[in-house]
Amino acid sequence: MFWATLVAALVVATHAASSNIICSDFGKGGGGGGFAGYYQRMAPENCRGRHGDMANWRPTFRSARSMGGTCKHGFKKYNGKCYKYLEDWGAGISFRKGETLCNMNGGHLYVPNDMAEHRFVESNQVAIHHAWHWLGIWCFPKGGESRNPAEFYTVTGEDMRVIQKKLNAQADPIDNHNRPCLMFHPRHDRSLKWHHQHGHEGQRTICEVPL
Repeated sequence: MFWATLVAALVVATHAASSNIICSDFGKGGGGGGFAGYYQRMAPENCRGRHGDMANWRPTFRSARSMGGTCKHGFKKYNGKCYKYLEDWGAGISFRKGETLCNMNGGHLYVPNDMAEHRFVESNQVAIHHAWHWLGIWCFPKGGESRNPAEFYTVTGEDMRVIQKKLNAQADPIDNHNRPCLMFHPRHDRSLKWHHQHGHEGQRTICEVPL
């Protein structure tokens, strides 16, 4: 019942905001503004969760919509996107619920694109100190496990092969079934040492929404 009601609400919210969707921003090459880089490398079909509310789930791609040039109340602006820590459904929620909540606000779970953006999120009252936060990075679909973030996928469709060249992050091994999701801690000695986690367990949620 919860998910049926949630899906219905998401459809209504997406329809109501359709006038804000900038279709040209979804083109090849990343488009402009806060959509740059979105939806360029989509996760394959076998990138689906296995446990709890993650079972057989994969993200709803191309769900982002523009805030119309001004960040909504409580969101922090940086370089074409708006960011906010959200706890509408509680301080710690699953990866799936976090992504769904971000979709309802017009965005996705936060995916760090470069070091400057990541430091902004850590230092501008977006992230919660001394807490783990979901990253919108998940899934190694090849079988087995990997520690190389360049081989993972994002809920935004941004290309982790490009992002990893800029961040040089380290990660616990993730696979497509048991621990498919990544999270970060805002302490600088941990911010680029990403920890793996079961997606159905609760963590903090930061959303990014194109401006």
